[in-house]
Amino acid sequence: MSIQHTSRVIFKGVWRDLKTFTRYRAFLTGMLLEIVSLILGFAIIGGAYYFSPDVLALIGLSQDDLFLFMLTGSIIQIFSSIATWAPLNRIEEDIHYGTLEAVFVTPSSRMGYLLSTSIARGIISFLFFVPLYILTLWIAGVLTNLVVIGFTLLVAVIAMISNVAVGLYFGMLAIMFRQARLLISTTHQLIQFLFGAFLPVQGFMVLHEGFGTAMKYITLAFPFTYNFDLMRHFMFGEKYITLLPVWQEFVILGALTVIYLIVARFLLVPVERKAKKQGLSIL
Repeated sequence: MSIQHTSRVIFKGVWRDLKTFTRYRAFLTGMLLEIVSLILGFAIIGGAYYFSPDVLALIGLSQDDLFLFMLTGSIIQIFSSIATWAPLNRIEEDIHYGTLEAVFVTPSSRMGYLLSTSIARGIISFLFFVPLYILTLWIAGVLTNLVVIGFTLLVAVIAMISNVAVGLYFGMLAIMFRQARLLISTTHQLIQFLFGAFLPVQGFMVLHEGFGTAMKYITLAFPFTYNFDLMRHFMFGEKYITLLPVWQEFVILGALTVIYLIVARFLLVPVERKAKKQGLSIL
């Protein structure tokens, strides 16, 4: 299928989802309330939030840095719904209304269809990212540092793209098994607590060296980990200790994003086969 045709499918899918998001204001209000509640929650419990000295030594921060640590996790966490809830909600709606079958019985690009819903959520998420991002820059004292702004925006864009790539897999899970909400909800929680959103991956080493090493290598297989780590590196500066050298994290993050996209294209074949064989209305 031509790139031009796939691009048209993506464009029309993104336009449809953006119109849906703007039509139903409760969704946008919910995202805004979620961000406000996160900031207020961190401000209220920030003084009570505590990392052990061993964990702080592993990441190079002090107890006074924890509010900013959690805030930097929040600005990247905004994009996690691109990979989880966006594809699930769209596919569940299209299965319910019977429109998903039309996608799989016509020559339209299935890859473009799956990509479009995550891209649309990415655009909406970026709008909510901007004010929280500016607040984080101000608290970090780098609001006028153009180098930091440039690199952190680069990390944010890469985070969006990598989450779109991962979102393909959750979209296919929703098509294959339909009742995938619990699995995706669990994954969403894992992103928060295992991949470094609000707890440092380095902290697992304090619990047990063998367990911590295993968890580190598991989390390094997912792009979420690098997104959080790189954002904190540029917000905190050289004092923050990253999991890997910064240049290696950029290279691996880029490679993982490409690999996820390529593998998803091949995995889409059995999904199409099942959809055509069984029909989506009975999934």
